[in-house]
Formats: sequence, C-alpha cells, structure tokens
Amino acid sequence: MGGQSPISFLSIDTYARRYDIRGVEFETFLAFVSAMDEEFLEHVQREAEREKEAEDERKRLREGGHPNGGNSAFVPPSHI
Repeated sequence: MGGQSPISFLSIDTYARRYDIRGVEFETFLAFVSAMDEEFLEHVQREAEREKEAEDERKRLREGGHPNGGNSAFVPPSHI
C-alpha cells in the first residue's frame, strides 16, 4: 500500500523560482511549506489509523464479535 510522501525540496524550489521567491523569503517559505506538509502527512496517517481501526471493528462484528467484547449471541428482550 502506497501513501503520501513529503513535498520534495526540488518541487518547492521550482515553485519558488517560478514566483521569484529568494533569499530570506525563500527560507521562510520553505519553513512554512515544510511545516504545513508535515502536519498534513500526520493528519493523513491519523485518518488512516482511524479507518483501519473502524474496518477491524466492522470485520470483528461481521465475524460474530460484539461491541462489548462478549461472544454470545444477542437476544432482543422481545424474544425472551
């Protein structure tokens, strides 16, 4: 399974050159873009972990597990 990867320095540098971002402005730009990219990648990872946990729970329930951890069949009160 693939995934997101950080924005390469070359891509950031190419963008900065196109828009004439140089010197201190480039260093600031690089720091901001890198920080936002890192946060985005962490967010994507957290979402992937949540989705995996949810899928594991759905799978467990399909296989007869119960949300409360029990392993007996649920009998509605109307059937008792």
